[in-house]
Amino acid sequence: MTTENAIQVAAATSFEAFYDQHKTWAMRFAWLMVRDATLAEDIVHDAFTKVLERFDSLTNPSAYLRSTLTNAVYERSRRSSREERRLRLVSASELSHAEQPSGGLMDAISRLPVRQRTAVVLRYWVDLPVAEIAEAMNTRPGTVKSWLSRASTQLRKELEQ
Repeated sequence: MTTENAIQVAAATSFEAFYDQHKTWAMRFAWLMVRDATLAEDIVHDAFTKVLERFDSLTNPSAYLRSTLTNAVYERSRRSSREERRLRLVSASELSHAEQPSGGLMDAISRLPVRQRTAVVLRYWVDLPVAEIAEAMNTRPGTVKSWLSRASTQLRKELEQ
């Protein structure tokens, strides 16, 4: 076995260990964000693919995975919003009905703006400190604190009703 092949085998083995260690957390995070198992699985697989492409050069693959997942959720959310607007324009002349929430905490969280929802999930489900959330979301810790505060206020109002 050449030195280059040995390095490739070692890198693959360490990535496999990284994948095994983080796959459950990544799936849970993605599902909490999008509430769709199939979409969450797609997001997670895409994120791990991006991590694999850079795995050898990453100093903190866990942080890169969190950022990649967060960005993927944002992109899916933007894409979904654009599709919803297009569908509303197409069906503007048709009668429609509003979806009624089930009243649960998850429903209330899913109605939060995407950045607040991301901060809440990273803080209370993933149990990250504010500094790591800020890094994953590419913003300042003070902004994360503000999003968490606004989200808490909104959730409290909705759950009291």
